[in-house]
Formats: sequence, structure tokens, C-alpha cells
Amino acid sequence: MNVQESTAGLSPALRKTALFVLGGVGLLMVGLAVQPQFKSAPIETQAERLLFPELSDASKAASLEIISYDDELATLHPFKVVQSGGVWVLPSHQNYPADAKDQLAAAATELVDLEALDVVSNSPADHETFGVIEPDPDKIKPGMTGIGNLIEIRDASGTKLARFIIGKEDKRPLGADAAGRTLRFVRKAGQDPIYRVEVDTTKFTTRFDDWIEKDLLKLSPWDVRNLVLDDYALAAVESGGRVMVEQNRKSMIGLVYDDKDAKWSLEKLETFTAGNKPQEEKLADDEELASGKLNDLRNALGDLKIIDVARKPSGLSAELRAEEKFSNDREAVTSMQQRGFLPLQAGEILSTDGETIVGMKDGVEYVLRFGTSTSVVGEAPKDDKQVDADPKSNSAGETAGRYLLVMARYNESLLEKPVLDPLPEAAAENTEKPAEKIDDEASADKKEEAAEPAGGEAAEALKAADETEAKAQAVLEARRGVERDNLRKQEAYDEKVKGAIKRVRELNSRFADWYYVVSEKEYAKIHLGREGVIQKKEKEAETAPQ
Repeated sequence: MNVQESTAGLSPALRKTALFVLGGVGLLMVGLAVQPQFKSAPIETQAERLLFPELSDASKAASLEIISYDDELATLHPFKVVQSGGVWVLPSHQNYPADAKDQLAAAATELVDLEALDVVSNSPADHETFGVIEPDPDKIKPGMTGIGNLIEIRDASGTKLARFIIGKEDKRPLGADAAGRTLRFVRKAGQDPIYRVEVDTTKFTTRFDDWIEKDLLKLSPWDVRNLVLDDYALAAVESGGRVMVEQNRKSMIGLVYDDKDAKWSLEKLETFTAGNKPQEEKLADDEELASGKLNDLRNALGDLKIIDVARKPSGLSAELRAEEKFSNDREAVTSMQQRGFLPLQAGEILSTDGETIVGMKDGVEYVLRFGTSTSVVGEAPKDDKQVDADPKSNSAGETAGRYLLVMARYNESLLEKPVLDPLPEAAAENTEKPAEKIDDEASADKKEEAAEPAGGEAAEALKAADETEAKAQAVLEARRGVERDNLRKQEAYDEKVKGAIKRVRELNSRFADWYYVVSEKEYAKIHLGREGVIQKKEKEAETAPQ
């Protein structure tokens, strides 16, 4: 009886369900059929069980190398992380700084005291069957299958602590005592025996973003104060037999965020006509800011992750200004152009797809320049949800990306300058009287002193003098208090300026040497033009007549 006959009496819905069930059973049977068949041999002594006795202390691991093989492209993908000069770097990514101490320790710990459960074969002829052929270009032949991943850990002196090939997963039904375990076939490099071990292979990831500081900008979305979205494109134009690059301006949009009211406001809106002539615009009566997309942009900046890097050519300053000799360096200029960046004679750099400028409350301003699209080949996404979330990522681990140049600069307009209180005026009585008048008053005073008795008048004069002195002292103290308050305000502001300049220097020390690549999905969030920032207002529902 075939499948159609067996489901003929069922309703369409039940028939469809039955077909799925039968298909699943068929796939399960196929999976079991292709599983390596073996008869394991027990390991007699404890010493034989321990695969890497030299690796007894995970902290001694100073480098990790992983070589994987892409069956579809028939290419090897080397990945390495090593400690050099006290700094962790990724040689496979042009010595990009790695955040690797904990990650490498976790990988090494997985191998400390790793024991073989049993021996499944001692024959080199079975290496292909169990997927433990070493990924060595001298040993791989066209059409060969069963190539595993090579793992190698060394100490600081270069001594090999572990070197082995991870092969296929043992997917056969496990016993009740083995529930939840992941079993793999492995082979020590240079040896024939194939072992079955319990090992967590996720610790040996070659995903670039698993080994680096993922947060590129290191900013808090809530500290974003303003945005400038400079939307333009570069196009090649032929003129007089020469190919020239032309900048086509689209729009320049300035936006300010008020975190007290949690509201965006439009500060500037310019569009450009033919010849890149600016034309100031205002929102139409039926238009409003797309606050949702602007919030998404701000949040994406706070979570902007890089998926790859490439080293920039020398001759660019940390502020991304091209030195005078840079424009004459054909190799350096070609490196920039291939990634969508055009260095000008004046030192400025234009980019293929415009810029986003981000102003922060602390006075730091980020400039993000967007270059050409690219693709990054690496490990496949960690789970199916990632594939669904990003349609431009496929199961082969190729992700659509966009080149990005980043720099930071100090912008004093982002810091609110202190408002200094005016100083109280000192008492100025008698300070501007003419000399003759002062002399006349002195003579009159002497006459009055000679004519009048000294009793009560002298006491009144002394009292008045005391009151005048007290008032002058009070004014002086008030003046000193205001001066102290103003000094505190100025010093607090000066500290903010110093902090901003220091942070700019620290950020640019990270950004200076690198082109970054972000996913196309993230690029779409942080690169907005007029159509992404401004939307039509929703029409209010008309009220029905009473």
C-alpha cells in the first residue's frame, strides 16, 4: 500500500498531517541509516582515557587556532586568537584587538580532564566515515568528504597543549544515563584512533563577534542629544574622457531629542535641487516626524555591533583627515575607494551613502560615514530565529553588510555653558566726589566740631561709621560667595570639557585603524533619509452624526 492509499479515507486536513508525520519518520530513518556504524571498544586504564594530559591548567592557554572546512565552497577557514605583547589579538582579522581572556579560558577548560568514553575505530580508513579527516590542504583531495575541524591550543612558549580534530556528532539514541549529553567523534592529530567524547563544541566558536568587544560606539541611547542626517550619494560621471566622482545631495536633517518630554523636534530640514542647491523646508500640515523610526535609530546606535573589520591604510589621522601625501598613494586611495570612501585633496572624506552625526550630552560627537555593501562569510547564525530575523543571512553563514568609517570629535555646543551670576556692586559713596567738594566738606566738619560739643554727635558719627563698615563687609562677603559659586560652576564645566576631550581621544584610538562592517539590517536603521524621518499624519476618525 502506498502513501496515497493509506491516507485516502482521511479528510484533507488529516491527510496533510499524516503526510507530514510519515515524512518525518522517513527522514528519521534516513538519518539513522547515514549514522556511522561501529562497535566500540572499552578503554582499560584511566591514563588512556585522559586525552590531553599536558593541558592540566586552563590559565596556561595562550593561543587557540581553529581551522574549519566549507564543503560547499571547498575552502578552508582559519581562525586564530593569540596573546601578543600582553594584548589579545585576532591574526585572522589583521590583529584586531580581541576580548578573549574569558572566552579562551572557557575553551581550554572544556579540554582539561577531557576523557574518551570509548574507542570506535583504530583504522585510518574510517576517518572519512566519522568526519575526522584533518583539514590540511596537502591531505584534502577533490570531492573528499568527512573533513572535520582542527582545534589547537598552545601555551606562551608555543608548546602544543592540545591538537585534535572534531568530527561528526553521534546522533544515535542514547541511554537513559546519557540524557542531554552531546557526543562527538574526535581524533588526536597525527594519530589513528577515533574516540567518542562528550564535549561542548560551542566553546570553539569561530564567530568574529564572539571574540571581540561587540559594542562599537559604547554609548547610551538615553544620552543622545541631537542627530544630523546628511543623506547624499556619490556617482561616477564621465566628462571629457575622464571619469569624475560627483556628490549628489539629497537632504540634510537636524533633529533634537528632549528627554524630559521624550519627544523629537525638527531643528533643520533642507532638500537639494539640481546642482546641490539647498532649499529649506518645513513640515506640511499633514506631516509629522516618524518618532518610532527615530527611536529605533537611537536604540540601534546603543547596540551597534560589528560583524567584520579591515585595516585602513596608513596616512589617515584619528580624525579621519587624509594627510597631504595620502592622495598620491594609489594603493591607499584604491583601498578607500573599493570600500566606498573618497579622500579629497583638502583632507576631507566623502562616502558612498552619506553620513549620520550623533551628538551626545557629554560633548562627544560621533561621525558615521557609510560606504559600499559587502558580504561576510563566517559561522552560520546560532539558531533558526536569527535566520528568520535577518533574511539577508543564510544557513551558510554569509551575511550582507555595509562598510562604516567612525570617528569622534568634541563639539562644545553640546555642553551647556555655565551661567555665572553677576557680582554685587561694592559701596561707592564718596568715591567719585570732586577734590574741592571733599575739601569743603572737611572744612565744614571741622567748623561743626569746633562749634558743637563732642558728646552725642560723636556717638552718632561712630555708629554711622560702624553701620557703613558693616554694610561694606556684607557686600564683600556676598561678592566672595558669588565668586566661589561661579568658580565652582566654571570648574565643573571645565571638567566636562576635559572629560569629553579625553573620551574623544580614547574612542579615536579604537576607531583610527579600522574599516568596520555592520549588518545591512543595522545599517537600514541608522541611515535614514527624508522619507524615513517624516511621515504622513494619521487621519482622525470622522465622528458619526448624532
